Amino acid sequence: MSKAFLAYCANHITDENQPFPGLIEALDELEARGCTLAVCTNKGERLSRLLLEKLDLIDRFAAICGADTFSRRKPDPSHLFGTIKKAGGKAGQAVMVGDSITDITTAKRAEIPVIAVDFGYTEVPVRELAPDIVISHYDAMIEAAEHVAPHVLNGAT
Repeated sequence: MSKAFLAYCANHITDENQPFPGLIEALDELEARGCTLAVCTNKGERLSRLLLEKLDLIDRFAAICGADTFSRRKPDPSHLFGTIKKAGGKAGQAVMVGDSITDITTAKRAEIPVIAVDFGYTEVPVRELAPDIVISHYDAMIEAAEHVAPHVLNGAT
């Protein structure tokens, strides 16, 4: 990507971006239950951090790992494992939340439960990708996590 494009993205990163409805409340509840939160994205780490900072969300995450954080990126499970490790967690106590084939494939390869949101940017409906559970709103996040990995809500990453 060109420097001009990346500069434009940085300067306009919150023009059209805001947290999805229910996300803040879901993060609040997960934190209250002792969960450690992390971001594992194939977007660049610098711009991901900038977006989360501008949305006043950055302090909620123990790790923010982008495509350029490690030598490999999703769907290679080492990207997810590296993010979990950087957050101070353990793979056996983690859940992936995602919206694309890349996220679901990564979680499956890592043998980590995956909650898919059906309001992401994927061209293939996430239900067809066979995640562990699909939610349509973040107000269903806690119930979904209790369903796929109840141990996560007891202080896990």
